[in-house]
Amino acid sequence: MYGLWEHYKSIKKVGYVTVFEAEKSVLKRDSLLDESGVAISGKNITDEQVRILIGLNVDIVIAMDKDVSLQEVRFLCEKFYRIRNVYYIIDKEGLLGEKDSPADARDYIYQKLFKNKKKYDETEHRKYLNELSNK
Repeated sequence: MYGLWEHYKSIKKVGYVTVFEAEKSVLKRDSLLDESGVAISGKNITDEQVRILIGLNVDIVIAMDKDVSLQEVRFLCEKFYRIRNVYYIIDKEGLLGEKDSPADARDYIYQKLFKNKKKYDETEHRKYLNELSNK
């Protein structure tokens, strides 16, 4: 996972890890002195990456690019549900460009999105399962 080695101590200190799609997102946030990010190099996560993130024993914040569907984000959250606190960032206000990462936004927009992150809880879990059964 890109950025984990460099950000390990900071992630443990702040108590959460922000999971981005792309390495550039980690670099952009790092340039703003936010050392909580790692990248999974795409919108799919491997079992090994899941094990590593769970092993950090911190909250997990999923921050995928805007073009990743809510169902895909929930699929990622499912990997951690009931094991760690898991949250996701979603742009409900149209603050991001069509394919932007939350990290692409100006810092005040990123902070707003981060502050309004959604906890993946039992209600979110049921929504995910309902969408699966309706396909």
